[in-house]
Order: sequence, then structure tokens, then C-alpha cells
Amino acid sequence: MLFMRRIFANNHLLNMKAIQTLILLVLFHVQALGFGPEKNNKEYNVLVLHSYHQGLEWTDSITSGILSVFDNRSDINLVFEYLDTKRNYNEEYKLALKNIYKVKAKQIPFKAIIASDNAAFDFLMEYGNEFYPDIPVLYCGVNNLDTKKLKDYPNFYGFGERADHYGTISSIRKIFPNRKNVLIINDNTLTGQSIKTELEKVKHYFDEDLNFEIVSEFTLEDIQKRVSTLDDSYVIYLLVFNRDMNNKFISYRNGINKIKENTKVPIFGSWDFYLDKGLFGGKITSGYDQGKHAATLALKVIYGSFTKDIPQFEYLDNTYMFDYEQMIDFDISAIDLPKGSMIINQPNDRDLILKISIISVIVLTIIIFSLLIWLKLKQNRAKVLTRLVSEKTSELNKTNTELKQAITDKDKFFSILAHDLRGSIGVILGISTLLNDEDFKSDPEEDEHLEKDLLHVATQTNALLEDLFYWGVNQSKEGPTIENSEFDINNILLDTCKTFKINLGNISFKTNLEEDLMVNTDKNICKFILRNIVQNAIKFSHDNATVTVSSFAKNDDVCISVHDHGIGMSREVVDSIYQKSPIRKEGLSGQKTTGMGLCTVIDYLKIIHGDLQIKSKEGEGSTFTIIFKGNNNTFPK
Repeated sequence: MLFMRRIFANNHLLNMKAIQTLILLVLFHVQALGFGPEKNNKEYNVLVLHSYHQGLEWTDSITSGILSVFDNRSDINLVFEYLDTKRNYNEEYKLALKNIYKVKAKQIPFKAIIASDNAAFDFLMEYGNEFYPDIPVLYCGVNNLDTKKLKDYPNFYGFGERADHYGTISSIRKIFPNRKNVLIINDNTLTGQSIKTELEKVKHYFDEDLNFEIVSEFTLEDIQKRVSTLDDSYVIYLLVFNRDMNNKFISYRNGINKIKENTKVPIFGSWDFYLDKGLFGGKITSGYDQGKHAATLALKVIYGSFTKDIPQFEYLDNTYMFDYEQMIDFDISAIDLPKGSMIINQPNDRDLILKISIISVIVLTIIIFSLLIWLKLKQNRAKVLTRLVSEKTSELNKTNTELKQAITDKDKFFSILAHDLRGSIGVILGISTLLNDEDFKSDPEEDEHLEKDLLHVATQTNALLEDLFYWGVNQSKEGPTIENSEFDINNILLDTCKTFKINLGNISFKTNLEEDLMVNTDKNICKFILRNIVQNAIKFSHDNATVTVSSFAKNDDVCISVHDHGIGMSREVVDSIYQKSPIRKEGLSGQKTTGMGLCTVIDYLKIIHGDLQIKSKEGEGSTFTIIFKGNNNTFPK
């Protein structure tokens, strides 16, 4: 049936070729039962004998690995058999299996046998010579094999399954160093007892760092109750969890789901059948790899390339694998993982950038409309004030003139802002439309350029938005709320430089930071000020230039110096910044700017008792020095 389904899946239509193949398949089975003509020597039967049942994730994973090797090989007929020993394991059932396969073995001649897991391996060791004499057995997924036994079975070749408990527990200790308690869940089945023997060989290496609690005799309700009491000092190491103390079968999915529903601690494991079901990760043994390697040996047997120098027994390498969604839940980043780790469920970079860009457009649109309403109210109020000013003294007339100028400046500011935001939004929408066009095809290099362009525009738009926010807060009647705290200014500097590295191009940073410079001021305002100054240096620097960022103490003040080797500014441009009427210039790479960022920086520095000194010369670059004044600053003397 599996072969028939593959025919229809590959051809999609029941054409004449499929009908012919189906007829050949029927004739093949008739011949196999002894009612047809002599078998074609170029067709081979391979028995796949599974220890467990179809639908068990581990077994199905091995099957997928086997099929990946035999796919599109019409000369090989796979016959799948399942011993079902997870759900049936007593002596009466074992005797019934013997009688069934004694009869079945006479029906179809096999070229090779693939055996998965211990039950099938043991069954063939006991009855293989009787039922399938001289047929090569290629095994996989076998635990705790005494390799001395293989000397008496020269036709057995394959791979052992060895959970890397040492690797998984080491990853627990690395990723969650503050969690010292490990609850190990491992049932008392034959497989569970075998795994426990493996675990005992490595557990003592961690006795000084970790406390282990093993639960083997339990009901599902007992496990749910126990895990519900675990605090943030625990992790769970989930091993074999297929049968409770009352011999009730537990599927992999149902078992881990019941645990996840009753606890908030990370769950580690060493097998892939728990992955993508709530497992945080571990050093993973793959059923797919086991099946694939065993099938590869079977091909060598079938096609005559099998040589006696192939070892009868090997272990396959395991891989560190972790679930991105679980990493997010526990605030773990990729740098916290062991080297060489694979991460599943990780979002596509392009999709993530596209989502961020779309959200940015929506948020910016809402803010622009809100600001237009606010501006309209502000203008209406200005009209009322203008009517009152006309009735007052010459001093009020002077105030009226200043107010008109302020409104003019604001109108100019919003006009510039609307132009720049419209341009940024247009770029984002244009690229987004291109990426969503079904007819659009691109190579990896174009994809990389598009992703960089999206991220570049989104970063610039975010900077405009942040300038607008701080300018608006400063212009409001209440003014900004200041929340002072003590912090190391160097940490803010390093974070700011790290943020802008994504848009540096050929520009590099050089830092010269005096250690332990503690300031007492508003941290968010400080971040805004430093971001504007560093961003300004990047905008007006030539390619391959260096931006130098320095910090130092001077008397009771903490000073930050940002020096660039860019185009510099004339005295007129510098004066326009201090006069709050900046002469607007685009960056050397076309970066958008309202021109109000540095003016807002000066306003906020005055609020927090700071100062900004600008030294610049056209053609030679600029140096911006931020001074945080006050006796509350602390630093090395």
C-alpha cells in the first residue's frame, strides 16, 4: 500500500504508466505467495521489523529515515512489521509473536532485514537463524548492547542508540547555572531500566554541582502533582515516559503535554520525539538518522557493495538542539547555548523584518495623525492669543511676534518631518510589496540587500520617531518627567555604539573609555542624547572613516566626547543649532533628518543640568562634548 501511495503522489494523475506499475505490483504479490511466475531477480524484498507500533513518534522517525534512502527505488519492496512491545510485553504475547512470524517467514523471501530498537534486535537474535537463515540483519536504535554477543552473529551489522546524558546535563548546567535541582522522570520499563543504567555511569560527574531526584514508580497523576510543586531552582530531565506503575501506556505527546500543563520550569531531553512538543532541548539522539544509516547499510548489502571491513557495531553522533520558542519563554539567547547548537522554530529573518516594518508604518501613521490634531489645537489657541495680544502693551506685542515665529518654526518642522516620513514609509511599502509579489524572484545576494535596506530604513524612521517624541514631550505644557538613577555611563555608550553598527557601512568605531564613570541623572534622556550625538557623527562621516567615542572625568563633571572626521560645519551652522533654527542637511549617505535632534539635545541637557560644546571646522570634522555636571557623579580620582 505504501508503494501504491508513492506512485500516485509522484504522478498526481492515474495515467497509463501508473496503471502498468500497479499491475506489476499485483503480479509481484501474487508471485510472492507462490501463485505466479518466477520472481524477477532484479527486485528485492526488505523486511523492516520495528519493536514498537506505528504512530509512536520514535518509530515513525526511524521509518522516515529509512524511506529517505529507499525513495524512488522501484526495484526494492519494503515490508513493514511492528512487534508492538511498548503496549504488549508479557511472555504469552512473546510466544504469540514467535508463532506468527514462524508462519510469515515462509511467505516472502527477503534480501535483507532492518531491525529497529532492542525488542526487534533480540527477537532476531533468538529466532533469526530459524526463521530467516543467512539473511543479513541491519539494526539501529539498540541500547546497552553487549558487543561480545555479535561474534556469534556474523550477519548482524548496525548502530547503537546512546543518549548523551553527559551532554544534556552539561547543557543544563551551562544554560541555567542558578538551577541546582534536576527532577529526572524515567519509567520502570525494560527500556527505562536500560536508560537508567546509562544515566548512572555519568550522573556522578555532576554530584558536586547538581542535586538529582529520580522518579520511576508513578502514575500520570503523581507526575502532574509533583511537577506542579517545582520552583525556579528546578529543571526537568525527561527520559522514558511510556508506562506508569499500573502498566497504563503514555504516548510521548500526551506525557510531555501533561507535564507542561502543570509546571513552568524548562524540560530537557535526549531524544527527538519530544522536540517541538514543549521540550527546551538537549543533546539529541535522532531516530531519523538511525533509520537512514541502517537503510544505507541495507542498500550496500542488496547491491553487493557491502564489505567485511564494515564494523558490526557503531554509535552515531548526537547534536545539541533547542527550541527557539522555549528560549524566548525563558529569556535565553543563542550565545547562552553550547557551541554548534541547532535551533528549531527560529523565525525567518525576512519575515521578522517585514513584520517590524509594517508595525512601524502603522504606529507612525497613528502618531502623525495625533500630532496633526495636536498642532491644529495649538494653532487655534495661538489665534486666541493673537487676538488678546493685539489689546495689550508693546511687551505683549513682542511676545506675539515670538509666538508667530514659533508657530512658523513648528510648521516648518512638521513639513520636513512629513516629507521624510513619507519617503521612509514609501521605501518600506515598496520593498514589502516587492517581497510579497508571487512573480518576484531573487537570489540570496538580492535578498540580503533588500533585508539590509529594510532594516536601514526602519532604523532611520525609528530615529525620526524618537526625535519627534522627545521634542513633543519637551514642548508640552507639563514638560518631561525626570527620574534620576545612578548608572555607569560607559554601559550606555557601548550599547549605543552596538546599536548603530548595523548601519555603519564602511565606518568604524574607536572607543577610549575611562572606567567606572557613574552619573546620577535620567537614564532614558541620557540614551536619547548619546544616540543623537553618535548618529550625527555617523551621518556626516566619509567612507572608511573612524568615529572616536571617549569618556573622562573632569573636576566634578563627567564628559563624553564624540569626534568624527567628516565634512565638518561652518560657524553659521553651529550657531544655528544653538539658536534653535538649525540649517538642515542630509547625511552623506542620504540619511533623513529634521534638523531638530541636536536642538532637542541642548534643551534636555539644560533640564538635567548638562551642557553641549561643539567644535567643528569645514572639511576636517566635528567634536561634540557632552558634560554631565553635578556633585552626584562618582568616578575614580
